[in-house]
Amino acid sequence: MLVEMKNVTRRFGKTVAVDGLSLELPPGEVVGLLGTNGAGKSTTLKLMAGLLYPDSGEVLLEGSPPRRAREKVAFLPERGQLYDWLTPKSAAGLFADLYPDFRPPRFFELLEQLEVPSRSLEQMSKGQRARFLLAATLARKVRLYLLDEPLGGVDLITRDRILAALVSEWREEATYLLSTHEVAEAEGIFDRAVFMKEGRVVLSASAEELRERGQSVAQTFREVLA
Repeated sequence: MLVEMKNVTRRFGKTVAVDGLSLELPPGEVVGLLGTNGAGKSTTLKLMAGLLYPDSGEVLLEGSPPRRAREKVAFLPERGQLYDWLTPKSAAGLFADLYPDFRPPRFFELLEQLEVPSRSLEQMSKGQRARFLLAATLARKVRLYLLDEPLGGVDLITRDRILAALVSEWREEATYLLSTHEVAEAEGIFDRAVFMKEGRVVLSASAEELRERGQSVAQTFREVLA
């Protein structure tokens, strides 16, 4: 199993963000992490990335705590920040120095596929910046990609380009965990859907099984999380 979360709880003061959560993710899947605001999705991703530690329970990435396996994880936060002066060329050099697994040729291929211009981040639109950050994340060759709301706040054409890039980057040894509110747009790429409510997983189901029942992931979202 690539990811194992065993009865994980994480609090912020008196607020319980993740409450006894248990989840297993095998390699080779694109997984939708779905839930309403405050369900605990971002906290769950940060726990997997080793950016937060559980108050109780255990998080394992191929049998090791995430802090000991960070070279296997690429995390795209909901509000990613980079230096405004960075251009694709300068960013490629910076990321190659920071991450031994970063692949500059793949980065430039993704930038072209996502139609990101060769200018500084300061001169890019919000959608172009989002695509730039996604390209930088996917250009790393890791086992686990954690993407927090990559479709949020961008137009429909940008969403389509981002989803196409995810499909093109899929590798059977890697898992892609995508948190999103744009369920209807993204569900076509999901192998599995994990539904969260109040810090817990209330359903983890194969997207194909849902479709065979004549039910979409979006329909299931409304029924399970209503």
